[in-house]
Amino acid sequence: MNGHPNHAPATENLQRYLRQLSFVEKSIPAPPIDGIFEEKTADALREFQRLRGFTVTGNADRETWEKLYADYRMSLAQNSPPRQISLFPFAPHGFAYETNSSGFPIAAIQYMLRELQRNYAEFADLPVTGIYDKKTADAVQLFQSRNRLEPHAKTDLLTWNTIADQYNTLAARIGNE
Repeated sequence: MNGHPNHAPATENLQRYLRQLSFVEKSIPAPPIDGIFEEKTADALREFQRLRGFTVTGNADRETWEKLYADYRMSLAQNSPPRQISLFPFAPHGFAYETNSSGFPIAAIQYMLRELQRNYAEFADLPVTGIYDKKTADAVQLFQSRNRLEPHAKTDLLTWNTIADQYNTLAARIGNE
């Protein structure tokens, strides 16, 4: 498409911004993203101008362009997936959380295991204390046994990732109910 004589990178950006906004504001028709300014692009731009109270021209003057770009950036920020955080440290090979470890990562392990009680009823009473105590070690060992992991009661990287994967799957399923 970039070989088309009427292709313009600025038009492609304009179309990309309008397309993003069309996902949220259903009255804005989704233009093609081909870099060619044609009627579908002009229709989307006119609807954007109408919604924002601008003079409806179908042309991207400076004021329209600046508002379109600002709205596009805001839409990306508001509609993007949540940022992930890494609670398992980038540590030397063989690192594991174990009995007497404490802190927010331990509370996260306890919370995820407790949420997995749909699959593991034994986890329903696991307290979220942030301290890797005997109850936590026992729950981790049970989880490892049921998931064909070495049952050593420590949360190593493989155990962490298996817990996180199951928790993420559960959270996605609950979010879609």
